[in-house]
Amino acid sequence: MKKVGIFAGSSNAAIPYFQNTVERLADLLAENKYQIVYGAGRVGLMGVLSQRIYEHGGVLIGVVPHYLNRPELVFSHCTELIITKDLHERKETMERLSDAFIVLPGGIGTLDEFFNVLASKQLKYHKKPIYLLNLDNFFGFVSNMMDIMYEHKFIREEQLQLYKCLDTPEEIIEDLEANFSKITS
Repeated sequence: MKKVGIFAGSSNAAIPYFQNTVERLADLLAENKYQIVYGAGRVGLMGVLSQRIYEHGGVLIGVVPHYLNRPELVFSHCTELIITKDLHERKETMERLSDAFIVLPGGIGTLDEFFNVLASKQLKYHKKPIYLLNLDNFFGFVSNMMDIMYEHKFIREEQLQLYKCLDTPEEIIEDLEANFSKITS
């Protein structure tokens, strides 16, 4: 089974800006039978995603540190809920369980999760695809920052290819499907 790690913001205030696109991504993931590995959230964009995947009868594998395992934060319909001792173990578990990663708009925690899997890929701990869903150029600053790091010789040119910044759910699913086709053939 194909498992996609999703990193997404937990702010309810951000939902109006991104809800329709996140729901479209969830629809496509469900149609293509992807299992979702995510932070188990019922709030923010995590909540939008989990509710939509649940409505499709999809598989939701929630991974949450014990101190965040509270009813007001955790989606009650996770297919499987993995409780970790801390945030570090949560990130390790999500990286281990996922075959690819999609990063949705979010805050500090979301960026931390993205850079964690990016650094692991750079160090060749994994070769898993990483996608940024660049809604309204939300992640444009990441590409700019990477270009500046390259310009100042902190990273090499091939490190600019460690992730893809794509604008639509359709582009991500198309590329993801192509990646999985290569792996299974």
